[in-house]
Amino acid sequence: MRRFLTWISVSCVALLIQAQVPQFSSSEYAGWIYSNPIIELNQSNILANRIVLYTTSTGQHLTLTSPEFPCFGGQVITMNVTWITDQWKEPGFDMSKVALTASLLNDGGVTVDSVTYNLTSVSKTNHLTLSITVPKGLTRTRLRFASWKADVNNSGAVYKIVTSSALKGDVNLDGEVSIADVNAVINVILGGQAPDDLVKRADVNGDGEVTVNDANEVIDLIVG
Repeated sequence: MRRFLTWISVSCVALLIQAQVPQFSSSEYAGWIYSNPIIELNQSNILANRIVLYTTSTGQHLTLTSPEFPCFGGQVITMNVTWITDQWKEPGFDMSKVALTASLLNDGGVTVDSVTYNLTSVSKTNHLTLSITVPKGLTRTRLRFASWKADVNNSGAVYKIVTSSALKGDVNLDGEVSIADVNAVINVILGGQAPDDLVKRADVNGDGEVTVNDANEVIDLIVG
């Protein structure tokens, strides 16, 4: 009974978190911090692609940081980013210089984990998706976006960041981790029909295949 009550509590927290992940766009930027003090974070400057992320020739990191929000270990944060670069047709353009990094910060502003999207092809407007799993023990975080490999001649602008979250082990996306998710993993193992996105979520431990180890990991998440 104690384990059951603990699982219900965790599920409710996860549902609460999903509604609180911050968004960023030309019309939604309240609480976000842009590290370039001479550029105001407003609709006009965002639409004019003045919110650029890169490392300047003097070593200054121009970054965009979200408001703080509650999080939970095992929560998967997915970020769909509209990323614009103005120099993509210039001679000598190097795609590696516009790699976009999203970092999770603890309440002291220290990076606890990060993920980088390296473009394999590029146009003026690019739509990128990054995902990162919140580590255990982190209860409040900020998201910081940076283009650490970009220089002043190959800058990129963020137009929109749409974030969503799910709970690790929630294979069927019903908002909780339960025996139904164990059954969903077992169905994939046995070769049952399942959409591609569910099969991907069934690889709970991220080792590239769906096995009994994934079912066991879901069970561990349920019992805590």
